[in-house]
Amino acid sequence: MKPLPLTLRKNGFNYTQLLRGVKTYIYEQEVLKDLKYYEVFQIKIAPERIFKGKVIEPHERFPHDEAFGVWAWTYRNYESALKKFEELEKEII
Repeated sequence: MKPLPLTLRKNGFNYTQLLRGVKTYIYEQEVLKDLKYYEVFQIKIAPERIFKGKVIEPHERFPHDEAFGVWAWTYRNYESALKKFEELEKEII
């Protein structure tokens, strides 16, 4: 299974992975040079599939817009993000 990269660019923003738990990630979102937000989200796995005759291996998914408020959240400071991260990591599946 392919994990999410340590850094990525999506929707015009740069993201850097700060913390990975058993069930949860924290990524720092660079909104502007001096403005950072923190995205906390549960680890979700996309299953293997075939696309245009090519096998796409199972991989971790970065949240889409509709995921926010369901399995992903944005915080303006790291302390709030870390609190949500710890809460999600303690949840019983």
